[in-house]
Amino acid sequence: MRAIALAIAALVALAQSAAAGKLVVAKPTPTGYTFSIINLGVEKGIFKKHDLDVEVITMAGGAKLAQAMIAGSVDIGFSSGADFSYLTRGAPQRAVAAMAGPLLNIGIIVRPDNSVPDVASLKGKRIGITTAGSLTDWAARELSRRQGWGPEGMQLVATGGPDASIAALVSKNIDGFSGAVEGGLQLEKDGRAKVLVNFGDTIKTFLTHVIYASPDMMTKREGELRAFLKAWFETVEFMRANKDETVAITSKVTRLSPEIAARVYDIQKPMFLTDGHFDPEAVKVVKQSIVELGQAETVPADDALFTEKFLP
Repeated sequence: MRAIALAIAALVALAQSAAAGKLVVAKPTPTGYTFSIINLGVEKGIFKKHDLDVEVITMAGGAKLAQAMIAGSVDIGFSSGADFSYLTRGAPQRAVAAMAGPLLNIGIIVRPDNSVPDVASLKGKRIGITTAGSLTDWAARELSRRQGWGPEGMQLVATGGPDASIAALVSKNIDGFSGAVEGGLQLEKDGRAKVLVNFGDTIKTFLTHVIYASPDMMTKREGELRAFLKAWFETVEFMRANKDETVAITSKVTRLSPEIAARVYDIQKPMFLTDGHFDPEAVKVVKQSIVELGQAETVPADDALFTEKFLP
């Protein structure tokens, strides 16, 4: 009888193991606030509740994440709407949910010495961006356009990552840089810089971040994909309803002080979409940005970029 009981227990354990789908979920940066919400869902057991075993990994930027998805080593990817450009060049993954709308997590950070006191003073200034064709590039050009200066109203300089941008700002090789608002707020607290512009205050219609799924997830693991998206939106609901706990958990990921983490929560909370549907006007803006940055010759069709069939 004992042998039978052990055999049954082993079968139950095997069935439970099989039921818990293992998903590799990648984000493009280790400390970005918007992407830290996946860590919140994992720590709170929301994905586990849906029988999903989620492993969160970090890639060195959107390009590396897209390559990992093409190679099949990542099941789910969190990245920018601007990364639609990889899909126009043949990447097989598709966006399966709109994650964040207005561009509230990126802005222009300047020195605190009043050398650039206001938005009008940015005209003709040297502004750092991560790379040509990046979201930081497009946002700076769009701000310039909306100020009436045309897309070349500021001198954009590719500086690379945030550390290089900060160094260039401090050494006065640039007058400001297009980068993460949370990083700018931390620099502001330290007296090293100030956030002059939040792009979301000007660029209100946009698709800042989306959730991408691999072909395997969409064709062979549809049940797990649907469960993942359901758990994600439950995580968003938890985040929106529980500020203190969200700040406590995400600050361990973002490495922000509790004070700054609380401010970032208030600023970026409105970005998060609660149903995953793609706003046609926001999609239109992103598509046009891809063309403007020379990443596609013509505006791509919707079905080449995203699907809503897996949404809860």
